[in-house]
Amino acid sequence: MSIDKDERKRSHLKLVVNNETNRSARPAGEQEFIPLEELIANRDQFRPAFYRGMGRLQTKGYQALERFLQGRGAPYGIDPVHGKVMVLPCGALSPEALQYGSPQDEVLLCISEDASGSGLCFSLEMILPYFSEDDAVMEEALLFAPVLQYGALFLEENPHDGMLDLIYRLAVPLYPPLLTARLLDRMLAIFSFELKETFLALSDYPEG
Repeated sequence: MSIDKDERKRSHLKLVVNNETNRSARPAGEQEFIPLEELIANRDQFRPAFYRGMGRLQTKGYQALERFLQGRGAPYGIDPVHGKVMVLPCGALSPEALQYGSPQDEVLLCISEDASGSGLCFSLEMILPYFSEDDAVMEEALLFAPVLQYGALFLEENPHDGMLDLIYRLAVPLYPPLLTARLLDRMLAIFSFELKETFLALSDYPEG
C-alpha cells in the first residue's frame, strides 16, 4: 500500500470543493441526479413517492425521524429515487464539515431492514470530502485515520466516477423498531464528535 515520497508529491489526498453530482453518497440511478437544495425545497412533493410501498415499521421509523428533524428545524430533504434516503447538509450536524468540506457535502439518514431479518437498522453515512486519483493514497488515508469507538470508516468505489470514496458510517439496530428522540439525539452527538475527530486527524495527513 505504501508509495514513495516522490510519488506522494504528485498524487496526494485532496479536499473536494464541490461534490454536488460526481461525489454524491446517494446510489447511482437511472434517473437524473436531484441536487440537495431541490430535495429540501420539494420534500412535500416527494413524500408520497418516498413512502409508497414501504413496510409499516419502516414507515413508522421514517415518520418519527421526520418529526424529530422538523422539531429541530433541520433542513432535510427526501430522495425517493436514489435508495429512498433522507438527506441533510453535513454542516447542519457538524460545524467542522463546513471548515474542511463544502456546503454540498451530504449526510444520508437511512432506516433499512436489519441484516439478520429480525428488525430495523438506523444509519447515518457520509462521504468524507477527500479524494485522490491514486487508490494507494486512499488506502493509506484509511490507515492514517483514527479508530472510532462507535462508527466505522471504509473505502468504497463511487459509481459516478469509479474513484474510491472514504466513507464514515454510524449505525445502530432498532430492537424493538422504535426510533426515539433520545436515541436520535445521542446518535447525532456521536456522529458530530467522531466526524470532528476524523477531520482533525486527516488534516495532518502528510502530502509529501
